[in-house]
Amino acid sequence: MENNSEVKYQYHALVWGGFYNSEHQIIHEEKEGDYVFDTLSERDAYVEKLMEISRKLGTHLRCLVSEGYCCNVRTKGHRVVESDGKRYYSEHDFGVNYPFSTARYHMEEKWTCGFNDYPLGEDFDYKKNPPTIIAEWITGANQILEFV
Repeated sequence: MENNSEVKYQYHALVWGGFYNSEHQIIHEEKEGDYVFDTLSERDAYVEKLMEISRKLGTHLRCLVSEGYCCNVRTKGHRVVESDGKRYYSEHDFGVNYPFSTARYHMEEKWTCGFNDYPLGEDFDYKKNPPTIIAEWITGANQILEFV
């Protein structure tokens, strides 16, 4: 059995929005994106700091917080298709700690060959000769999410 001592509970914040427009970023110098913390108090203090700046500037800050084991794991969609006897692999990176249910919906309804996935290249005619999907799967974290 593996030693799971390296697996730790973490706290994640994904931040974005008008708060990060270029004119506001010059003032506060914060970067949008994913942040992972070791403690709840560290994450909450960071989010509160950003919210306070946002209130003072009158900007729109969006924040999605989550927690769980290995919050820094990237969620990815994977696909193998076949065309003319050859198999092709493609991958879509959803980002860190992306929820499984949303990734599944995206793969089933939004990530399609020839629209926004081009495993055979962008010049291939996906409508005329659609490839056969051999396998699709999702890897990554499945955590508890909450908008604040």
